Amino acid sequence: MQARLGVPISHRPTFIKPDRWTPDYTVHPILGPQHGRSMIEVLELKGPGEKLLTRQQHRGFSHRVNMAVDQVRDYERSLHDPENLKAIEETFGYVPELSKLAVLIGRTPTTSIDREVFERRQSELSVKVSHTMKFSKHKLTR
Repeated sequence: MQARLGVPISHRPTFIKPDRWTPDYTVHPILGPQHGRSMIEVLELKGPGEKLLTRQQHRGFSHRVNMAVDQVRDYERSLHDPENLKAIEETFGYVPELSKLAVLIGRTPTTSIDREVFERRQSELSVKVSHTMKFSKHKLTR
């Protein structure tokens, strides 16, 4: 979060509509809105043991990845719902115009084919899907 120059806020805002929905993290710029544009990042965290890819023909993201992507898209819609504006302004001090969406889920694909499928499917999304790093006894790989 520091490298992104953002302030992470856990489980805020709490939306009025749908009732009591809240993202895992929202991140807003340390300096607030810049150059007349206000942006917020929405991050959803899932477990590192979640499967990233399907194994059938026409491979793609797993059901759990797709659900998490849908979840952050729902949060983005809630950010623009007029019934939520008061909670959003109380949380950030402003109402963001733009949003970036991200999901952190699963582990790094281990084969070159899996990495290729992951990258191809990632390039087709407007939501950033990341995975945790794989730890081994001797080195850290991503």
